[in-house]
Amino acid sequence: MVKAYILIRTKAGKEDDVLKEILNLHVTEEAHKVFGPYDIIAEVRGRDMESLVDIILTKIRRIDGMEETQSLMAIDAELDMISTSLGS
Repeated sequence: MVKAYILIRTKAGKEDDVLKEILNLHVTEEAHKVFGPYDIIAEVRGRDMESLVDIILTKIRRIDGMEETQSLMAIDAELDMISTSLGS
């Protein structure tokens, strides 16, 4: 599984409508209205990077009232402490 955080700017007055649509997507883990340069932040998951990109392009960006998105792909990696200088 891969995860992304999507920062969403909506058209004025469309925040609630867009949030509702985001929350109805089966890939959405969480979504919240926020203050700042973006109106909504959503955490979404996909089985792999390709499927996640497809979801962002074909589902999320096509929601009525959407103005702009910024996609932040999460990178989770385990640090092997034994094979690094931090482990000694």
